[in-house]
Amino acid sequence: MATTRTPWRLKVHWLETCNCESGCNCNFGGFPDHGSCQAICGLAVVDGHHGGVDLAGVRGVYAGKWPEAIHAGHGQAVVFVDTAATPEQAASLTAILSGREGGLPWEIFATTLDSFEGPVRRSIAMTINGRRSSFQIDGILRVALSPLKNPVTGEENEVHIVFPKGGLVWNDGDTATTEAMRIDYGPLRYEHPQKSSFYALTEWTNQK
Repeated sequence: MATTRTPWRLKVHWLETCNCESGCNCNFGGFPDHGSCQAICGLAVVDGHHGGVDLAGVRGVYAGKWPEAIHAGHGQAVVFVDTAATPEQAASLTAILSGREGGLPWEIFATTLDSFEGPVRRSIAMTINGRRSSFQIDGILRVALSPLKNPVTGEENEVHIVFPKGGLVWNDGDTATTEAMRIDYGPLRYEHPQKSSFYALTEWTNQK
């Protein structure tokens, strides 16, 4: 039987970090730099909805790990939703990020997972400031982005990765590195400072 999906649309500040080197080879060759993928990503909804549920202002974190490239599968993921969100907002955001409601990129990521947990309700502190953005959940995770630096002059480097025909997660990623990137929650236990990160303002939907 066909599944009826609730229409949704999100415009978000997206903070993406992983264990690849800056720029992340997944964007170029399709495979992570060091064999496996371990990621922590934060999002703050600028505006959007899931059916009749307004999601503006909701904050969330999507963390996951895969033993090889993401497309090779066998991943584990968890979604945290800020305690400031209502139960309806938390359920709606999780329905989207789980891939159950369809729409890219989440319906693709869902096919790569062996396990998915959420929503886990925790207080999420988040600062949106481009390549200097950060977020944390006390006792569980902390992420802080930092601008790339020219190794000779010490000046900041502004580097964008752009998908002119549209990317899976974002179209224009403002490249940075990580001052901090760590999580300790269930099977997700890793720490990768000085690795890849991106800031992007991006939009997703399950509507054509």
